Amino acid sequence: MALADEVGCEEADVIGFLDNCRAQGIVRRFGAVFDTRRLGYRSALCAAAIPSSELDDMAARLTPLSGVTHCYLREPTHPSPFTLHPSPFTLHPSPFTFPNLWFTLSYPADIFAAMADEVAARLRPHEVHILPATRRYKVDVVFGAATRARDESVEDDMPPITPSDRAIIGALQGDTEIRPDYFAALAAKLGMNEWDLLSTLEMWRRRGRLKRIGLLLSHRNAGWTANGMCCWRIDGDTTEAGRALAACDEVTHCYERPEAPTFPFNLFAMIHARSPEEASTTFARLEESCRLSAGTMLISTREYKKTSMTFFAK
Repeated sequence: MALADEVGCEEADVIGFLDNCRAQGIVRRFGAVFDTRRLGYRSALCAAAIPSSELDDMAARLTPLSGVTHCYLREPTHPSPFTLHPSPFTLHPSPFTFPNLWFTLSYPADIFAAMADEVAARLRPHEVHILPATRRYKVDVVFGAATRARDESVEDDMPPITPSDRAIIGALQGDTEIRPDYFAALAAKLGMNEWDLLSTLEMWRRRGRLKRIGLLLSHRNAGWTANGMCCWRIDGDTTEAGRALAACDEVTHCYERPEAPTFPFNLFAMIHARSPEEASTTFARLEESCRLSAGTMLISTREYKKTSMTFFAK
């Protein structure tokens, strides 16, 4: 109702519009987005350099895995003028081959290492680089000062998940029905009092377990066809550069990650644009406004898989 009042229409008009967007494939789902680490999961961005003739085959080995939720071919539009020479790390001018198959890997913490080994076996003889977030400067929203320390940390300070927690997560994690009595209907389905459900969700939001409940767009179908991964190498502490990028509206995600032997960058920021040219303009503007240099941007040129994580699947 609040959104209807804000845009000057009836609540039924908003719901009808969103249902129509879903039917057209503009909306992937309406539901909750959780912080995987606060559900007892580990996740990482992974990458491998795959010859073009093997890309489809290698991607097909990965996409059946439930813990692989995103998988892309990413190619540089802004190649770095540097290549990495052996340790100690030194950067020298000359081109090098970037990893081109990028995917996310998320599994319960107790089996994550085993599943990472499984992924490595599936992609052999190609080397897989596991790049977990070591600092999280932005995940969809700009963090306020009150939550900054918590959200930039990658440590989990939440109590273990209970059976009732699992039930709530299961009811919210999929594509849920958009309706005026959304929370009342969910509470009834769970056999809970609506106020108790709302209190639990608000506590999770404040503690960082629940990021948001809302629409997840299918960016390509919505016209945002250029998904750009912008990367820089920062010597020393990344905090200043990471927070500067996080403050930019164009940036949806920003992380510090470890460097890979063939990809010597440790600060990653995601942008979405309507064309590669627009993405290039945005990349240049980010470099200028955040006083960064010698970065690179990889554009997702093929989407092998994009789904939402299903937690506690049997």
